[in-house]
Amino acid sequence: MIKLEKLIVAILLLSIISCDQKERSVEKEKINSQINTGIQIGKIDTLHSQILNQNRELIIYIPESAKNPKRKRKKYPVVYLLDGGYNFVPFVGMLKRYSEMNDTKILPEMIVVGIENIDFKSRMMDFSPTSDGNPEQFGGGNKFLEFIEKELFPYIEQNYSDSQNRTIVGHSFGGLAVMNALTTHPGMFKNYLLIDGSLYFDNELFLTEPKYKMEGKKLKDKNLYIAIANTATYGSNLESIKRDTIRANRYVRHSLKLVDQIESSNANLNMKWKYYEKDTHGSTAFLAELDGLRFFYSWFEFKKENKYRSKYFIPKKKEDRFANLTKSHFNSISEKIGYSFYPDEEWLSSNAYMLLNYHKQPYQAKEVFELNKEYYPESPTVYKDLGDFYLSQKDTIKAIENYKKTLELEDITSVKDALNKIQ
Repeated sequence: MIKLEKLIVAILLLSIISCDQKERSVEKEKINSQINTGIQIGKIDTLHSQILNQNRELIIYIPESAKNPKRKRKKYPVVYLLDGGYNFVPFVGMLKRYSEMNDTKILPEMIVVGIENIDFKSRMMDFSPTSDGNPEQFGGGNKFLEFIEKELFPYIEQNYSDSQNRTIVGHSFGGLAVMNALTTHPGMFKNYLLIDGSLYFDNELFLTEPKYKMEGKKLKDKNLYIAIANTATYGSNLESIKRDTIRANRYVRHSLKLVDQIESSNANLNMKWKYYEKDTHGSTAFLAELDGLRFFYSWFEFKKENKYRSKYFIPKKKEDRFANLTKSHFNSISEKIGYSFYPDEEWLSSNAYMLLNYHKQPYQAKEVFELNKEYYPESPTVYKDLGDFYLSQKDTIKAIENYKKTLELEDITSVKDALNKIQ
């Protein structure tokens, strides 16, 4: 009887433990479900580095168009964002606003690779190009760049985008990595964004040592944006800072000295700088990231399309016709970005309908519909649009021709119905 009671107690305990485990499992599933339904702007990835002998965590942002097979581009520019854990969310928020919103597309969509720091000690080691007399704390900068060039670049190119149009962004101590890449490995990146860099490091290394100075470097076709925060003492101005020796003013003073050296050098570097007089070392970063990207991609915005905001604009020259403006602009983008870059199919289609219905210029609408076919010859939608256009112009022969081409590419019921009505 006692053995039977012990057996019953054991069974009850096992049942309680099993129920508790099931409840925990269900609760975990609920939590995971809640996480998965939240707003996600990036994915966590990990790359093992043999060069650094450690796993490095990455935070990757993929543009919205890349998630849609019909809109995905073959390549995207890639931004390598240092201090990724700290900078990723505000940077991506800004980029989404200026590259994906219809009324503010002044930047190309980009992939963002946020490189996480392992810890503070690792950050000091990774970003510093020399040991500054303390090899236990500094001096791993060249090894870190080797990791980026020989391991991270191939990984991103294989799994995300093989574009050679790359930008590096570094703030504060991260600015040392930006300057090290620019002066000793200039082939790694196209664009360099230096935000209030710690140029005091190792006795002003980048201002005094020939290996790290701009003089004698061949930096044509490279772009550098220098952001300088107002970290100076009260009452200081740019002219007084250049002359004084106040320690608190060294961030500003060294950045200004760098600007002077670049402007007087023969490096042919395309450089722009700005003093953020109303901002601190921390608050400057967000503003500088936007300003820097706008400088790097100043040629991206399609400004000439603004001519067509007026309902009554009629082009007097052939080159001012919307299709010609579009083709010229995106040919220029392709040349500068390093690969074929076409406007979105939906964007072209909407502008063709605008020319047809709003501007009442069917000859221009036709040209844009045809341009869409030139860019996207395998898309059934462009032929459907052409079929609809020709039908609106009473050209049933051309309408039938394009509707049939649509059906060769995709079985669309509405196109079948339209074709049956006119045949």
